[in-house]
Amino acid sequence: MGASRIFDPLISRIPILFTAACIWSWTSCAHAVTLDAQVIGEDRSVIETIATTLDHLREEISDEFFELNYLAKEDLLKKTKDNPAFFFITDAVTFAALSEAGAWAVAAMKHPLAIDSSHTSGAAFITRKDRTDINSLTDLQDKKIVGMSPTSSLSYLIGLRELQRIFGPGHFSKEVSFSGAPIEKVVHEILEGRGDVGIIDACLLERMERDGNITPDSLKVISPRDSSDLRCRHSTGLYPGWVMAVSKPASELTEKERNLILKVSSVLPTVPKLQGLMEWSTPSNNDAIASLLSALEDENKDKAFWKNFFSKYGPWLGAFVIFLFLLFAHTIYVSWLVRKRTAQLTASMQRAQKLQHLVNSEQEKISAMERAGIVGQLSSMIAHELQQPINAITNFSRGLRIRNERGSLDPEVLQETLQRITHQSETAAQIVNKVRAYAKQHSAEKVRVNLLALLKKSIQKFKQIKGSRLSFDLNCPETIEVEVDPLESDLVLYNLFKNSLEACKNEAEPLIIISVGQSEQKAVIKIQDNGPEISEDLVNSIFIPKVSQKTDGLGLGLSICKALAESHGGSLTAIRNEQGHLVMKLCLPMAVPAKDIRKNQ
Repeated sequence: MGASRIFDPLISRIPILFTAACIWSWTSCAHAVTLDAQVIGEDRSVIETIATTLDHLREEISDEFFELNYLAKEDLLKKTKDNPAFFFITDAVTFAALSEAGAWAVAAMKHPLAIDSSHTSGAAFITRKDRTDINSLTDLQDKKIVGMSPTSSLSYLIGLRELQRIFGPGHFSKEVSFSGAPIEKVVHEILEGRGDVGIIDACLLERMERDGNITPDSLKVISPRDSSDLRCRHSTGLYPGWVMAVSKPASELTEKERNLILKVSSVLPTVPKLQGLMEWSTPSNNDAIASLLSALEDENKDKAFWKNFFSKYGPWLGAFVIFLFLLFAHTIYVSWLVRKRTAQLTASMQRAQKLQHLVNSEQEKISAMERAGIVGQLSSMIAHELQQPINAITNFSRGLRIRNERGSLDPEVLQETLQRITHQSETAAQIVNKVRAYAKQHSAEKVRVNLLALLKKSIQKFKQIKGSRLSFDLNCPETIEVEVDPLESDLVLYNLFKNSLEACKNEAEPLIIISVGQSEQKAVIKIQDNGPEISEDLVNSIFIPKVSQKTDGLGLGLSICKALAESHGGSLTAIRNEQGHLVMKLCLPMAVPAKDIRKNQ
């Protein structure tokens, strides 16, 4: 049924009645009596009853003009609290809410089939007649329920209370949908299969079948109650229905207002009893409605508590949850960072160990090369070094033999001479052992290498061994190649770098300058440092063997380097530049270009 059909009986009368009332009030009306009626979206029988009641009041109480305002339930609630009319007509649930503000009932509507106004409203659970799986209210488990409205429908509230009684609080909170006003929409929702069970007003099904709105016996009432209090099909207990009430507390009424209320309350029972309309009777006890609302409020108490709790403490709770999340994320991040840094530290330690092994290996190689070079240098000097103790031993032995042959060998002289021979033998043995202790003999093998790469590699090794505080300024062409023994060239460069570092050890920023040029098929490498100036005498004596400024030195380092350079076909010289600094000049033979090698072949 459309909304226009529901409101037609009332709305069609309002212009005529209003015009007649205005003409009458123009001549004799002292003032208007306002009456707010809850009619928008309500059942047709209630709307027509209100319209008929208003007509009857205007006829019977002709000295007053009744001004009707038709409102929806929400508007009636708001208006009655803010700007109330003197009289208002509403359902029992709305009246229960407004009675707390001092409103009180003048009369109550009674269904023609009800025994009194206290048993005029109920709810009927309906379903299609072909639903053999639904025969009682206990079969509604997991079924989809359809109601008109969760707040403005008394039948839905009554039905919900019945389900609460059977299944417990909150059971159907997720299985209910709402069709909206008017209540007839619920019936059509069930007929069209958009729900399993509908909750409607008691007696609505009979009226719709009588008016031809639905086919008789197409629907059935679930768990109908046989009660003489209301002689139509219903599934629940019975409650009061609609009331006419006064918004002004009884203690504040004037004499004229009391008389008006008496007139209205005496006229209401005489409203014509037409078919399909409600009847007016004395006010009913509204305690049943209060109990109904209280039970439903208890069901929502926990929901309201949590709603208020989250409304009040929601931001703080959200902030706390965010804090816990950030704390958890921070813990995970710190754990990941610790694992990462531990892995990095482990890798760094492993690299340091590898580097230390490399440094130790290079030191062993350099030490071996130094010892080998010293052996090569000392081999040319060993005859001279051993000649003196050997000659002494020979002379002492010859003298003893001559004295013995003459028979003049004195025991004391013999003892003294033997001691001298022993001492000279020990000296010779020390010289030999010292030479053997330096290194093993090796044969040099010359290869073609890039000079720039060789210098860079030697610098890198030297810095690894001696530390990175020393700076190098290297200027070398990339195309120069030389033929050298890499081990022996490393030895030469290492000793030259070591001497330069020793010379500038007192400088805040020690620096070694290396420049490379070419001269007569030789690569000329000049090495100087930023150490103090040196004398010309030191330059002249720098290659003299066994002359050393170190207490533990042999004075053979530069002489060995000079010998190694010369063994390669090059040279090593020392010069004093204009600033008085020492410059070591190392010349190495350049490699023969590849094209010349092919030509000779």
